[in-house]
Amino acid sequence: LKKWSFALNIIGCIQFIVLTTIAMFFYEGGTYIDPSTSRYVFWYNYFSDLGRTVAHSGIPNTISFVLFTVTLSIWGGFQIPFYFTFPNFFKGSKSFKKFYLTGSILGVLTGIFYIGIALTPSDIAGILHDLFVFLGFGSIFLSIILYAIVIFKDAKYDNFYGIILAISTGILFVYFILLFLTPNSQTTIGLYIYVVGQKFMIYTLLTCGIVQGFGAIKQLPA
Repeated sequence: LKKWSFALNIIGCIQFIVLTTIAMFFYEGGTYIDPSTSRYVFWYNYFSDLGRTVAHSGIPNTISFVLFTVTLSIWGGFQIPFYFTFPNFFKGSKSFKKFYLTGSILGVLTGIFYIGIALTPSDIAGILHDLFVFLGFGSIFLSIILYAIVIFKDAKYDNFYGIILAISTGILFVYFILLFLTPNSQTTIGLYIYVVGQKFMIYTLLTCGIVQGFGAIKQLPA
């Protein structure tokens, strides 16, 4: 059961990479500042654009919308069992119990928030969509900080995975700073910074999730 919970986390990350890549080919065009583009522009379209019911071009975005909604819901849902099981590695670290339990609660909430993002397309539920985005990335940011601390303090768990979490935390922190320093996303350079930052952040989280999943399986007793 433990192995499958970790494997699901890996599968959830990989399927998101695959299905969002496919969805990009079906996106019906347009960005926040240029509705005339005819396709998905990697450096100017958000991931959330894939989940719009109607693309920025004004054309119904059905295939991309369905793919994005399904794949993000799976990513979020498959992350939840991982965070229910992961604390079992650290039950011997009683002094850090609050850290890993809080980290797991935040991880489970992140999965729920990801599903919330998927079910609130930005073109028809923009405020709620943005709220779920804020809560989702905020909670995973705090979760990986807490788990990085726990792993570094635990003598049995390989510190390599704590380093991966620490690097991921740094990348997310830089992204948040960029958002703060670039308040206007409605300009060409502003949109570019927001979108490129989002891509780095998402792919960092996906890579981190895959690495942590394999790492957890590796830590299981033979």
